[in-house]
Order: sequence, then structure tokens, then C-alpha cells
Amino acid sequence: MSITPDELERIIGHMNDDHGDALVRYAHAFANRKDVTAAKMIDLTETEIVLALENDERLAIPLTSPVQTAKDAHVVLVEMAKQAHSLLAAKTD
Repeated sequence: MSITPDELERIIGHMNDDHGDALVRYAHAFANRKDVTAAKMIDLTETEIVLALENDERLAIPLTSPVQTAKDAHVVLVEMAKQAHSLLAAKTD
């Protein structure tokens, strides 16, 4: 993965500061973890995001596409947020 440590720190900080709701939706939609009420991103690899949940639990969620760059990560995380929203909306219909 060619995301630099600074870019990784920026991505994780941005997701935690501005998109905590999306992180919870990722857990609900992609890991079927409806019990999750809060999550913090702690890592991003080429193939997954790792969330810290309540009680120090860690949850790895596979990315829908591998990422190599910060731009890739942005595109994939935005697309996953849209997919999670759609999946969860469909389940409530």
C-alpha cells in the first residue's frame, strides 16, 4: 500500500471526526452488527478497515475494493457509505 503514514493518520482522523455515523453503518451493513452504537476507525489496510468498538472489541470490515492510494481510499469509503445506506434502507422497507 502506498498510503503514507501521514495520509493514513489524516484519513483515520477525518473518518473519526466527521463520519462516525458512517463507521457505525459500515458495522451494521457489512458485518451485520446491529448492536454497534459507536465506532472509531483505528486502521486502514489495502483490504479492510479496522474499527474499535465498545469494550475494546476490534472489528475488521473488508473493503469492497482494494486501496493503494489516499484517493483510492476516499473513493472506496464514500462508495461503501452509499452502499451501507442503501442496504440498511432496503432492510427497513
